[in-house]
Amino acid sequence: MHTTLKNTLLTTKKWLALAGAAVMVANLAPTRVLAQAPQPKGSTADKPMVFPNPAKDPTKPAVGGVKWFWATHARNFERRKAGNIDLCFLGDSITQGWPGDLFGKYFGGLNGVNFGCGGDKIQNLLMRLEGDDGELKGTSPKVIVLLIGINNMGDNTPEEVAYGINYMIEYLGKQCPKSKVLLLAILPTKGGDNDKIKSVNKLTAKFDNRKNVRFLDMGPKFLGPDGKAEASLFSDNVHLSRKGYEVWHDTMNRLLTQMMAAP
Repeated sequence: MHTTLKNTLLTTKKWLALAGAAVMVANLAPTRVLAQAPQPKGSTADKPMVFPNPAKDPTKPAVGGVKWFWATHARNFERRKAGNIDLCFLGDSITQGWPGDLFGKYFGGLNGVNFGCGGDKIQNLLMRLEGDDGELKGTSPKVIVLLIGINNMGDNTPEEVAYGINYMIEYLGKQCPKSKVLLLAILPTKGGDNDKIKSVNKLTAKFDNRKNVRFLDMGPKFLGPDGKAEASLFSDNVHLSRKGYEVWHDTMNRLLTQMMAAP
């Protein structure tokens, strides 16, 4: 066989083998069909922020770094398919940590669902909402309670975290146009940078437009007389105790009730 032809055939076989291996690997990965996130009109569209490191960009959907990410997403997706959702909680482990009996007691009668996922950053929540299997795809709850951003604090500045939260609000406005968003301020912690948290909350408070987006800072209710996080309301440095979730409900209930009743 001519040397040139022989080399060409060997090269072709090599590339076919590599392509076959790539297909096998792809088939082992979780199936995920992503849709291009709509470009919202508003501050994030008018003043785009540049993130040199894509991994730290809260506006780019990314798979969560915890082993239960896909299982939680699949469970939420199945619940969404069942329909009848008038109230949806979105967030990270602080949201996911609601005791089931308390959540049912306070929000079950409102057709409420808890779509929190431990470990979520803003970009991980975006991933769960993206694509044909998005957790709110085709729905528009009366109210979406949003508490997100604490897991971005280590990677991003207060301005970047606030930018990501604003992007999330605008994204929800596109995906669930009939929904109102109740944006909760990031809660204080027992061991974190509460000054940085306050900086984020000061920025995100401006997103309250008194119409479809309302902002609520529950933080003062979680502080003791000394201005520090009240130990009895936390199960560790960040997560809430059962009593903490009761305080959450009692603090939020009046505004939530108004938003649920509003046309």
